[in-house]
Amino acid sequence: MRRLRLLGVAAAVAMSSTVSGCSWACTTIGWIDAVNVELDGNAGEVAAVELCTDGVCASAAPLLPASDEPLHVMTALPEASATPSSAPADVALLFSTERVDEDTWRILFPAQQPDSLTVRAVTATGEVLAEREAPIEWRRVGGSEQCGGPSEGEPISLDIP
Repeated sequence: MRRLRLLGVAAAVAMSSTVSGCSWACTTIGWIDAVNVELDGNAGEVAAVELCTDGVCASAAPLLPASDEPLHVMTALPEASATPSSAPADVALLFSTERVDEDTWRILFPAQQPDSLTVRAVTATGEVLAEREAPIEWRRVGGSEQCGGPSEGEPISLDIP
């Protein structure tokens, strides 16, 4: 009997706090922000789009020939100032990329919104075809003002010769 009373009190308190409008619960605890890289020009030779920070570049997609299947691999760029050691490097930027079509790559950020990006397009042999640094202006596309939500950045154009 004592247990039933405690549960009843807890339920009444929970109901009153939600009914009063004094608080709300954010149901989404994480989301992914995204920005597209749009390739202009000869995109047929592009095997991967890399992100660079502090002079270190990483490709989230293996250097494979283009296919109809989307590529989606998570990658972390290490801190450039990290010294080589057996300990894992500090992560400066966590991201993944997916090839949407021959001319568009989508970069996904599950943990942060960088203010700017340096992106570059590379061939299967690692030759850099084009590189560009671009500021990112983020716009929330879901969620709410109180709880936040996923954002998208304006597309970045990359001219391929």
